[in-house]
Amino acid sequence: MKTLKIILNGKETTAKPDQTILEVATENGVFIPTLCHSNALEPAAMCRLCMVELTEGKRSKFVTSCNYPLRQDAEVKTDTEAIRRGRKMIIELLMARCPDSDELKRLAGEYGANLSRFEPLNDDCVVCGLCARVCEKVGGKTLTLSGRGVHIKVDTAFGEASPYCIGCGACVQICPVNAIEIEDIEDERVITIHGKEAARIKLNHCETCNQYYGPVIDLTKVMERLGEKTIPPPNLNLCPACARQKLGKRIADRYYDVY
Repeated sequence: MKTLKIILNGKETTAKPDQTILEVATENGVFIPTLCHSNALEPAAMCRLCMVELTEGKRSKFVTSCNYPLRQDAEVKTDTEAIRRGRKMIIELLMARCPDSDELKRLAGEYGANLSRFEPLNDDCVVCGLCARVCEKVGGKTLTLSGRGVHIKVDTAFGEASPYCIGCGACVQICPVNAIEIEDIEDERVITIHGKEAARIKLNHCETCNQYYGPVIDLTKVMERLGEKTIPPPNLNLCPACARQKLGKRIADRYYDVY
């Protein structure tokens, strides 16, 4: 396969055609900040923090590194004065939305951002879109980006609590500014965003330990690889800990001499 010659911050390296700049930088130990990127999702280039300077032939331009595919030999600069000024401005704007974000505070310290430059909006969301995109990916059908331009925001359909949430918590884990809350209250799981209830679902009940638990990974494929065509009925009502214990015992009994 043809490889591309890339000059990354003055050092020569190689890249595969259509690799993104961020992928090449990561492989070479070069850090590029980003809030809206996850390896589990397609890049969306929404936060713009990953902007870098790219030179292809005689033309130089600023591009988002998370979604820009390399298709010819190029030079990439990730930390010039102009880039740092741009990132500093973005961080200052985002801090006005999320002044309590630990990640933004860390970036602000790294880039010398003025945290009082813009009037606080206290919106608690940087509109990176990660939560809406991961919700769609896992089939939660709950969160989406609503509105346009400066009025865009993360919300549920019609602004009402969703009956389709599966309670997986992926949105909570992926949010870079910890703006989404999840709480288990007795036999229910409540997802809260912007201080408003986004979903409330019933938790499963474990018949072994008598505890309530949320969604678990489908074990069907695992069981098929072990020669089981279906999940044994008792495992459908077990929490992850009890299910692992019972499955481990079945595997041990089948493949090893247990005394």
